[in-house]
Amino acid sequence: MKEINKNKTIGFIGAGNLGRHAIEKLAGEFLLLVNDPFEDQRIIDLGAKYSEIKDLADRSEIIFLTIKPNKVEEILHQLKNLLSDQLIISFVAGLEFNKLKTMLGGHENIIRAMPTLGISSGSSPIALYTDLDIDKNNAIDVLNILGRCLKIEEKQFDAFTSIFGAGPAFISHLSNILSKIAKEHGFIDPEPWIRDILEGTSYIHKSNESNKFGDIIEMVASKGGVTEAALNRINSEGIEKIWEEAINEAILKSKALGD
Repeated sequence: MKEINKNKTIGFIGAGNLGRHAIEKLAGEFLLLVNDPFEDQRIIDLGAKYSEIKDLADRSEIIFLTIKPNKVEEILHQLKNLLSDQLIISFVAGLEFNKLKTMLGGHENIIRAMPTLGISSGSSPIALYTDLDIDKNNAIDVLNILGRCLKIEEKQFDAFTSIFGAGPAFISHLSNILSKIAKEHGFIDPEPWIRDILEGTSYIHKSNESNKFGDIIEMVASKGGVTEAALNRINSEGIEKIWEEAINEAILKSKALGD
């Protein structure tokens, strides 16, 4: 496998939301090549260069697959005959490791991974599965720039995708509800304040990692207070069951994408 050093070349096939956020974090660290049918000025402004897939494969030490599942067959058919010893890192939801390897003609250097959009700040959990000894090559250093890497069993990927990969949407969904209610009570632009709440809550956890989510709830929800009253109503309405059913449905959907 090619040596992965600072200022070497990394390719991205697909530059939608996930690809763009990874590019944003890696820009300035590496020469970045991008293959996508649509050129995004934001990506160009980051210093990445759009390239034909053959040129990208020839020049890249690492190639990230950040494409939609419905594009996998078409793209991998083009890519498989262009590979030598590049490392392929797949962020494609639902695409199992062995199926990816088969579609790439038996290519050996593959990591299956799943991050969140937090990669743009380097604060994403990133699930990994591979048969490579990643502790003995410095390719893992690139992923560590994007977030906190965690090796998991491949059978856990559907749950990881549905809980952690979708997590920013779930948290933003609740934040959007808070924003809507605040507007109904006369607050014209509450979103910056809600972002401050998210940042402040994150800081409490990071400043003392022994603080669990339940501990934060107890800190805020005084006995007999307004927070406790709201939480009691939320819990009595069966919100926890709704979330469990919704996420389990998402896990089934993730499994279906891989079939």
